[in-house]
Amino acid sequence: MAPLESRAVPAPLVRYGLLLLLLAGAFLLVIAEFTTLYEVRAITALLETEKAGPHHNYALLIVGIALVPMAVGAVLGGSRPAAFAVLALAVVALGVALLLDRPDVDQTGLTRTYESAEASPKAGFYLESLGAVLALIGAVGTLVLRPGAARPDPPSQRSQATEPA
Repeated sequence: MAPLESRAVPAPLVRYGLLLLLLAGAFLLVIAEFTTLYEVRAITALLETEKAGPHHNYALLIVGIALVPMAVGAVLGGSRPAAFAVLALAVVALGVALLLDRPDVDQTGLTRTYESAEASPKAGFYLESLGAVLALIGAVGTLVLRPGAARPDPPSQRSQATEPA
């Protein structure tokens, strides 16, 4: 049986994979702000559309923009505070998607007024949800898979590790 280290995922793959997840999440959060969150239709008539950004005052735009430098600092710089900031931003994004937007995607005031009116989620809701989930996976991965990134080995341990046994 091969040693555990030989079967481990290469460090650059983990590092850049996590960064890619976080940047993709940030990108989706920003793009979602300018797309349609939901539509309300009664039979064939379009009664209402709502864009994602104005629905929650562009909160995810701010989260997405703040996520980029924090992700770079957490993944490439090995900063533990930045990694926790990324986690906090991902939780905020997921909270906005699930607590602020999700209830309005299915229930609007128009569905009570018009008996046959139905609200349905559109691309904005799916983009922001996917962006928040990707950011959360990347944040947890940064904290779990790279726990020692911010704490390099002391010089005495590094010299011992490089010397042949």
